[in-house]
Amino acid sequence: MYTLIIVDDEEAVRESIRGKMNWETHGFELIGSYGDGREAWDSLEFRVPDVIITDISMPHMDGLALAAAVADRYRDVTVIIMTGFGEFEYAKQAVKLKVYDYVMKPVSHQEFTGILHHLKKELDDKRLRNEDVSRLQSQLNMSLPLLREQFLERMVSSEVKKDEIQNKFAMFHLSLSGPYYVALTLDVEEFLYHFEAKISSETELLRFAVYNIVHEIFELEQGGIVFRTRDEKIGIIFAGELPSLSLSVQKYAEQAASSIEKYVKVRVSFGIGRPYPRMEELSKSYSEAVSALDYRFLVGKNKIISIEDIVHGKDQLQVHHAEWERKLIAALKTGNKEQFAKLLGDWINELRASQSSVDRCYIYVQRFLVSIIQLFEDSGHDAMEAADILGQVRAYKTLDEVKVWLESLCMQLFEQVILKMAQDVDSLLSRSEEYILENYQDENLSLGDVAQHVYMSMNYFSGLFKQKKGQSFIEYVTQIRLAKARELLSETNLKAYEIALKVGYGDPQYFSVIFKRHHGMTPKEFRAVSREGISLE
Repeated sequence: MYTLIIVDDEEAVRESIRGKMNWETHGFELIGSYGDGREAWDSLEFRVPDVIITDISMPHMDGLALAAAVADRYRDVTVIIMTGFGEFEYAKQAVKLKVYDYVMKPVSHQEFTGILHHLKKELDDKRLRNEDVSRLQSQLNMSLPLLREQFLERMVSSEVKKDEIQNKFAMFHLSLSGPYYVALTLDVEEFLYHFEAKISSETELLRFAVYNIVHEIFELEQGGIVFRTRDEKIGIIFAGELPSLSLSVQKYAEQAASSIEKYVKVRVSFGIGRPYPRMEELSKSYSEAVSALDYRFLVGKNKIISIEDIVHGKDQLQVHHAEWERKLIAALKTGNKEQFAKLLGDWINELRASQSSVDRCYIYVQRFLVSIIQLFEDSGHDAMEAADILGQVRAYKTLDEVKVWLESLCMQLFEQVILKMAQDVDSLLSRSEEYILENYQDENLSLGDVAQHVYMSMNYFSGLFKQKKGQSFIEYVTQIRLAKARELLSETNLKAYEIALKVGYGDPQYFSVIFKRHHGMTPKEFRAVSREGISLE
């Protein structure tokens, strides 16, 4: 329902208009009727209608003056002019005053109804447009914090022109006085509270608490700008004079880190870029801050790392990667866990001391992983997917984390290698036993022959054979030969010297000596006893 007043110095005209119309049917409520423009104007102090229908010729303030005053002060009020035939020229001036329409007196009911119908439709459309604008404005206001963070993240991650920065700073009520500008980034390292379950709402609450402390120190107290990024880091841009700017941000970062650990029980690291003289160069400073933060890989977590400190301490040592790789793989192949752990620790320490770039350190580790993968595949297992293993290393933020991961990975490899070695040993021993059974009749059968048959060194085979069988190679071969000799003595009429030749003894006398040493009797005595059915147990 829209409100409406009528202004005319003739009471009869006012009463005629009032009486002719059923206002509510057409969506209007008549809230006033006035005899001149001044009276109507004064009434607007108490209630402003949506529509004013006014005559032109009136004492004190005519209709055109009223329309002009309304247009100047009440831009949303719609004015309709009523005019007589002789006042038509005045009516044309009303168009310049943004008057909605004018009607010639006397006004017919049909004409007035048509005007109200069209007016209501236009007022409805206008209201909908205004409501949409209000809704959009409300949505914009609600979205401003998010839009602010999106703009700030874009400003520090890409080149943004000075004009856009100024416009957006005005829109978001931001300011940085200069004359130099520097960017920082913060990353949460670890939560000192030990949750029974990792609940995202709890971690998000702690991250919000971290943001509040950083916001209070850097923005509210020191006039910087703080924002959150899509990768759950916190960005900071700061301004000041040289050379104190770098020292200031270092000090405030230390204060923030200390307060965060004390009150929120969370540890964080900061990366700090270089100061630049133009705000458009903040993207360079922020990129350096991110690079500085990446150096946690070398120096460890819970640090405040400036890109300038990294550059000054760079390239102190050269890592001899190929030599380290050879030693580490050798330790893996031999299954020496203690030696491998020590070598790995020494290698990691040398990488850290070298101050190599983070990317180069990753490359070193990935090259070592390729060797591990090759060794693993050579052991006959396909459980490791090369792409997965090589990609995983980038998930670790420090060399210490990489060391722990590599130790765990290589312990799995140790188990696989040991299992494979055990399987290989069993296979080799079975093959060596088969060879001995096939060749024990050869009096020249030697340890070297069997070792060569199974592709092992004689010394290694000798030690392995005794470890697994509990007896030396000679003892085992003698056992096989004497067992066959006992069988032949019991079941055949072959002479003792013939049997000696069949079981690998070219010297019958030596055969008799060996036989008696093991059985307490000569071959002849053994045959006699065995044929009489006397137990030899």
